[in-house]
Amino acid sequence: MESKKYDEDKLDNNNTGNDQSESLLNTIKIESILNKSTGIKEEDSKNINKEEYSSLEEDCYSDKSSDYNSDCDKESNRQNLSKSLTIKEKKIYSQNEKYDMEKRRSNLIENKLITSIIKKENANRKNLKLAGSINFKTIPDQIIETDEFGFLKNIDITEETPKSKNIDNIEKEKDNKNNINPKLSKEYLLLVNSRTEKWIYMIEHYDVFSTKKFGKLKQRTRKGIPDNLRSNVWQLFGEMKKFYKKDIFQQYLEKKLDEDIEETIIKDLDRTFPLCLLFKDKYGDGQRKLYRVLSSYSLYNQEVGYVQGMSFIVALFLIYMNEESSFFMLDSIMNKYEMKGIYLPNFPDLKKKFYVLLNLEKKFLPKIYEVLKRDNILPSLYASEWFICLFSKDLNINVVVRIFDVFLLEGYKIIYRFALAFLKLKEKYFLSSKGMMDSMNVLHIPLDNIDIEYLFNIAFGFHLSKNMIKKYETEYEKNKNNEKDEFIIQL
Repeated sequence: MESKKYDEDKLDNNNTGNDQSESLLNTIKIESILNKSTGIKEEDSKNINKEEYSSLEEDCYSDKSSDYNSDCDKESNRQNLSKSLTIKEKKIYSQNEKYDMEKRRSNLIENKLITSIIKKENANRKNLKLAGSINFKTIPDQIIETDEFGFLKNIDITEETPKSKNIDNIEKEKDNKNNINPKLSKEYLLLVNSRTEKWIYMIEHYDVFSTKKFGKLKQRTRKGIPDNLRSNVWQLFGEMKKFYKKDIFQQYLEKKLDEDIEETIIKDLDRTFPLCLLFKDKYGDGQRKLYRVLSSYSLYNQEVGYVQGMSFIVALFLIYMNEESSFFMLDSIMNKYEMKGIYLPNFPDLKKKFYVLLNLEKKFLPKIYEVLKRDNILPSLYASEWFICLFSKDLNINVVVRIFDVFLLEGYKIIYRFALAFLKLKEKYFLSSKGMMDSMNVLHIPLDNIDIEYLFNIAFGFHLSKNMIKKYETEYEKNKNNEKDEFIIQL
């Protein structure tokens, strides 16, 4: 053991002969050096109370390890050795009043050191045992690139593992001036800082901007909310304080969930943002948070319960805020934004949304409307996820958060705007389609690399108003049982 070797080296070091008295004198010199190295003066050592030493000795000898017992035996051997010294040497030591105090003090220091070493050894043993249980094969030897939201970049769905780059390649890219990220330029950072300062001012004076200066607030929101302020702004837009109830989330978190609902939620955990590092690991921290919010809300709002698609909205909130805030933001979505009717059994308001969308398609995209009508492609085949998940399922996360920025401020009208925009982007493909299969393939063309500003220009280019939407909703309520209505037939 290291502790035993430590004592033996201390006694036998610099001992070239068999003279035991000379060895002890050397030991005293070493202990004297230890005293100086600890910074304790000789005058202070005289004032040390013997009772303090005895209490310290008890602390040191409280360790029951076998290594320490051997050290205690060594101490007794040392005392036996001192008894065998000559009378002359004993007189020399008895005349030195400092000796007993220094010796006891050095022993205490030594014991403390030994105790510390033993504790470190025990800790190391635990760490080694823990390390032995880790499967190091799961630790990647490559750095996987992610965007600012924690989503994996450059994913090829045809491969089993995501594309990644070696550390050497990343360093080379840093040195390559042609690959400089434009978002790191001085001009861009100054622009971001300026926009952030404006948003901080608007947050501080939100009551004024949400009423008297709503036009300015809407204009800046459409340009995008600074990412570091999204959590605060979304909660302001969603009026989360109106729905907040203290300790409610914790109360429902402790209640037992129905087994069928629990099974459905657990199945959806792996399907929710599987490329996001926060939710990627099965039963990891992100999935646990997602489960807690969904399960507690299904108990809190039993009329709605849990519906597939909610998980994407809650996961988006969890990227920016804690579980409790995400819980009440979901409640805000249900009530302030009138999403409750979409999630109720049989989705009563979903058909109403389809009816409004068909009318808007005929008004703003008549050519696409005729193609879809010709091929008998109903909104339920392509727009369900748009209305239920609010575009959060399949679109690039950069586009999703920008849509949520304006949706939380302006309301459900925004969903119709972007539904029309996505159809408009594929107009030339629709017009060249020759049948239902061609049109369905067009609907499934991904829009991951769409330019966000171009998409927003199209979406806000439609002269769409809340009154127009209200008009179509009223028509639906009147005609929902009329099988002769042109749009009801298509539903």
